[in-house]
Amino acid sequence: MQMIRLFTFVVFLMFCNSMSSVYSQPWHYDLGTGSGSYTTNGISTSFLPTPPSGNTLTRVGSGSGSINLENQLIPFGSDTYIRGVAPTASSVNKFGINDYSPGKCFTMKFTIRLGASNGSAVGATSGNWFLFIGDGTMYADATAFTGSQVFTAFRFAFGTSGAITFNYRNGTSWSATGISGTPFQQGIDYEVEIYGNNTTTSKSYTYGSLQTLDSNKIDIWVNGELIGNDLRKAQLTNDANIDSWVFNGDQSTGNVANIFIDNIDYHNDIAGTPLPVVIGSFNLSSAGRSALLNWTTLSEINNSGFVIERCKVNVSNSGVWENAGFVTGNGTVNEPRYYSFSDNNLQTGSYKYRLKQTDFNGNFEYFSPSNLSEINISKPAEFELSQNYPNPSNPSSLINYRIPEDGYVKITLFDLTGKEAAIIENGFQKS
Repeated sequence: MQMIRLFTFVVFLMFCNSMSSVYSQPWHYDLGTGSGSYTTNGISTSFLPTPPSGNTLTRVGSGSGSINLENQLIPFGSDTYIRGVAPTASSVNKFGINDYSPGKCFTMKFTIRLGASNGSAVGATSGNWFLFIGDGTMYADATAFTGSQVFTAFRFAFGTSGAITFNYRNGTSWSATGISGTPFQQGIDYEVEIYGNNTTTSKSYTYGSLQTLDSNKIDIWVNGELIGNDLRKAQLTNDANIDSWVFNGDQSTGNVANIFIDNIDYHNDIAGTPLPVVIGSFNLSSAGRSALLNWTTLSEINNSGFVIERCKVNVSNSGVWENAGFVTGNGTVNEPRYYSFSDNNLQTGSYKYRLKQTDFNGNFEYFSPSNLSEINISKPAEFELSQNYPNPSNPSSLINYRIPEDGYVKITLFDLTGKEAAIIENGFQKS
């Protein structure tokens, strides 16, 4: 379909191979869209999808339970997430990534929910889930944990009435010293960001404002709030490399303690600036001659908004991304926000879409739909010409028309006396 505007307009083009983001990007662990369950008493290094760096570990112990890949059995994360079910005994169930490219600092970010198998806060009254970060054989074998291989660790202990008791590994013991309030409850999604420094000097990063992380310390942020500042590390040797992380579950009577994990980013350094926007879902669909984009954010930092970019497939300029519109963001928020955009009156053909998220400083990053790579707009069945809009109009008007096949098109404008006023289209056009 062609759109005739009676005024001049300018289209700005961006080429696919010329984009770049100014952010220091961590590795993003994409869990894909598949599903499956690992219930065998033993270890697998192939059950989980291949990570961008490192090797995977999946282990189920002698106390039953499982490690599962689930695609939106509950609304959580984006596409497939990991659901771990804790065993009844101390023979741990675990999943993680080991031996990625090492560094003496790290940043890790993920979405987490704790609760019953359906994601609720009802019924999960016993058991523990842990996160260990460090270096050593415990990240690739059946061991629960070895203190000397742990730089930092966190324990999520399940209790009655949806309670979660949260502790970190302070030297050789579990502690809540320095933790603000009660940061976790069952049945709620949280964005967790952890910064760790095992070097001999302090490090800095930007999180709203400049943050300083002392040597051998950890910062932990939950939903954009600093709930643990300069926490003491565990027992890993000072100035040693860190290259592994693992989630362990144990001691859950009836296998009721579940952990849900998705949107995993990990980095072998201190990320200078946190990713400004966490996308929960991004779906693309079509209706008639329109493309429909719907997406959610789980959290936003300094978010100006989203440029909607469109690329037509299988044409001579198929490498060109075009600005199709803009949707204003919500600045800084720590709870989900919902967005939509409709790209109307498209010509026949196939189209790709992406979001270019920008902050108020001009920085940006890209997001692609998770459900479809492209949509197809079919040819109309017959010729159509719509009423001009607006009517009456001043100083411009829009006329939409559709043709079922490529051909010559001439559109003539007449005044009220029947006199020809203008020829506004006269040439070969595509359907």
